[in-house]
Amino acid sequence: MYNSAQFENNKDEILQAVLNARPFKPLYVKIKVNYGCNLKCEMCKHWRMTREAPIPMDRFREVITELAEMGAQKIHFSGGEPMLRPQLPDLVAQATGLGMRVTLTTNGTLINKEKAKTLIEAGLRGVNISIDSPVRKMHEKIRGVEGSFKLTTRAVSLFRKYAHKGKLTVRINTVVGRSNYETLASLPDLAHELGADGINLIPVDDHCGEHLSMRKKDIALFNEEIAPQIEKRAQELGINIANEDAFPFGRDESEVRLGRAGRYAFGYYSKFPCFAPWTHSLIDFNGLVYVCCMTREQIPPLGDIRKQSFKEIWEGLAYQAVRLKMHPPSLKPCQRCDDFIVENKKIWETIGPY
Repeated sequence: MYNSAQFENNKDEILQAVLNARPFKPLYVKIKVNYGCNLKCEMCKHWRMTREAPIPMDRFREVITELAEMGAQKIHFSGGEPMLRPQLPDLVAQATGLGMRVTLTTNGTLINKEKAKTLIEAGLRGVNISIDSPVRKMHEKIRGVEGSFKLTTRAVSLFRKYAHKGKLTVRINTVVGRSNYETLASLPDLAHELGADGINLIPVDDHCGEHLSMRKKDIALFNEEIAPQIEKRAQELGINIANEDAFPFGRDESEVRLGRAGRYAFGYYSKFPCFAPWTHSLIDFNGLVYVCCMTREQIPPLGDIRKQSFKEIWEGLAYQAVRLKMHPPSLKPCQRCDDFIVENKKIWETIGPY
């Protein structure tokens, strides 16, 4: 997510920012460009609810320019389904032209030859494509739309076909739940066949009331039979596993106990801080700003880019208040998050203990 050299070169600056709850730099910013989606995933509520229209693309363009001026290094676009906004390649080109690395998460169903080439030519450097099983029927059961498997797998192949070697990283995002986990052993084979660079295993959440989360017996079977096969086969095929972890529910008994409770940080933030409030931000489709996805529904927004500049929000009292609460134990939602642990460990090694 981050360039670790950024912290080595600015060790004293970030240390003082952390100690005094001052802002550092929004190095990595996620922008959700819309809320809606064209699929009906069983674990997601985006298609179940109607929200207000997203803010105009011109305002996103203004904010992207501001982020570049503030030292942002990476922009990640997501949604909903971001490809529902046809101007997305323009945002990619703008951010790339301002010197930022640009990545994208998509379900891939709206990607055709022309759109893949346009995004690549605009400067896209990373894409996460959602595939929830190497078995077509299972993927389409989860995604709720017949024919989606063919469209999504084609998107992976198109991005790989038109990307210059080494210029675009293609990763498969897979949500792991009780309905699909037994089908995932051959996921590395599918990734290899399609030309993907890696896979990212994401534990499902039951926030839609579908009873999708892994039970004790499911995690036991997954850890004993499925995860070792994924790990072994990925290594054989040269497929990267995000955070080098084929065991998202934990490996030993103590981790699995926390994983079953949805505490995927496995107690890390009871002892160490999360540095995301100093280096990361999430801008929602409606202009509201949060520290990250995990805090989006747990704490009030920190500002609104419809009414403020991003700089005003980043340096404001609400952000400062969150930074003050990030020393261990961190915020309650942090216990459920493993998104920044690798990066947080790097920062801690650089500036801590303090």
